[in-house]
Amino acid sequence: MIQGHGNDIFNYNNVINTDFSSNVWYNSNTNELLEYLKTRIEHIKNYPDPDSSELKIKIAKLHNITSSEILVTNGSTEAFYLIAQTFSGITSNIFYPSFAEYEDACKIFKHKIQFHTTDSFNRYSPKNTYGLVWIGTPNNPDGTTIEATTLEKLCEENPKTYFVIDEAYNELCWDSTSIIPITNRHPNLIIIKSFTKAFAIPGIRLGYVVASKSIISRIRDIKIPWSVNSLAIDAGLFICDNYNKLLPAIEVVSQKSIILQQQIETISGIEVHNSKCNFFLVKMERGSATKLKAFLIDRYGILIRVASNFRGLNDSFFRIAVQSDEENKLFIKGVKEFLNTQ
Repeated sequence: MIQGHGNDIFNYNNVINTDFSSNVWYNSNTNELLEYLKTRIEHIKNYPDPDSSELKIKIAKLHNITSSEILVTNGSTEAFYLIAQTFSGITSNIFYPSFAEYEDACKIFKHKIQFHTTDSFNRYSPKNTYGLVWIGTPNNPDGTTIEATTLEKLCEENPKTYFVIDEAYNELCWDSTSIIPITNRHPNLIIIKSFTKAFAIPGIRLGYVVASKSIISRIRDIKIPWSVNSLAIDAGLFICDNYNKLLPAIEVVSQKSIILQQQIETISGIEVHNSKCNFFLVKMERGSATKLKAFLIDRYGILIRVASNFRGLNDSFFRIAVQSDEENKLFIKGVKEFLNTQ
């Protein structure tokens, strides 16, 4: 899917004042990183390290694993496509609604796809019938999380099934715990991480895969050279060296999001899918999300994410991410005004 997720701010000729559509953290501390990258611009004169060796070592130190268990990628999206290609033609199970690239990557590489709704997860048991199971936790677009113990039990009970766990939003959700510490016990576990969301650098494209040495080796064999550029590598090195300083305070992220959710829930005709992430899903009982989006852009320069292209959702759903208190108040005002016209 070339278009249809992420923000589409590029379509609106600089009329957007506030972007609720992107689920990166709005108040990230990126100024230091931007200043640092200005000093590294000369690096674009040379080819980047095709294996991002130095960055792998620093990421490994962060997670207390070995660099042979890591593959650095051009965002988490490249990772999804590489994994789908590595397991080309296999059967995949995808929970929905979820990030569309799981499904798109599987289709391109001829997977046999079977779907389950996210609310059926607690009743789910693959019984080794699936080659891959794709799980987002926290899940996009609704912020649903799955306990690490539940995921570990699945790995233990289904050793012939590979579980692809997308943790792109882990650092932006109060009750989400990374399962990277258990990868050394479960060779059927593949974890996708992203620098994009927590550190607000979606334009630079930087993520990584954590898995057993043998799985990483298989994925690396099909990865194109230099997919991760020099500035992206430099950004990752800087983030790793300043990780705790740059990481958002998760209690602040969650608290601000929950307050906004509670405020929206007081609006008649709106249903909120509660989340402890910085983003959450909203359902409209009247009107359409597409019309609401147009209204908010026209009146307030506010952009939201219509969620109708997520499997299982329709034009009554939209996703937003919490912004500043002032911007949140303006958003609520705009939604109320729109609903009064319906």
